[in-house]
Amino acid sequence: MKLLCVEDNGAMQGLIGSMLLSGGAEVDYASNGREAVEAYELSEYDAILMDMEMPVMSGLEATREIRQIEYGFHLHHTPILFLTGHADDNRLAQFEAVGGDGHLCKPFTPEALLGALQGVLSLK
Repeated sequence: MKLLCVEDNGAMQGLIGSMLLSGGAEVDYASNGREAVEAYELSEYDAILMDMEMPVMSGLEATREIRQIEYGFHLHHTPILFLTGHADDNRLAQFEAVGGDGHLCKPFTPEALLGALQGVLSLK
């Protein structure tokens, strides 16, 4: 399974990466939404784990751009799992509005991450 982890915090990238690698995933990393869109344009991913708040371009903006690329070029839907410290009703509506497939609140356990990831992968 090939995943893109989009997270601006290096320590969090390492933590998420170790959780995913232990599950047998191949993981690429991006530190902001712009890098995420660029990585998406260069490679195919089974799913994207997207932080919501990042410098340069937010996770919401990056997801919106990725969905526009998919639609414009008739590409298959890549599941996007939002990782966030805030999951109020307003945020959940924002995730849905831009085409997010699920969310997971930080902090989380490896089991919760892998479970949420399997949940969005089942939508594929």
